[in-house]
Amino acid sequence: MSWKAQHHKIYEARVVADSLARLAKQFDLTTLPFSEEELQTLAKRARESFRAFGSEEKKERLARYKTHLSILYGETSVEPVWAALKEINNEIGYEEK
Repeated sequence: MSWKAQHHKIYEARVVADSLARLAKQFDLTTLPFSEEELQTLAKRARESFRAFGSEEKKERLARYKTHLSILYGETSVEPVWAALKEINNEIGYEEK
């Protein structure tokens, strides 16, 4: 892996960690029905979807994961968290500019 790719991977991991920290300010993550791994995956895929503007593949991947979580935990549990992650990624994207 090139140093640029490695740097980008580390940066994206930090952004996902930051988005989860911001999410924790809005929700008590321990009361959410999701496991830590599921939250991590949701945040990571939300970031991928945000970064891949116009990429239908990334958006479809995220939609499938959201559907999977909705089946397991109900749409009322998933939608507020998803909306918050979407807003957080918009904030982070604005800060990146």
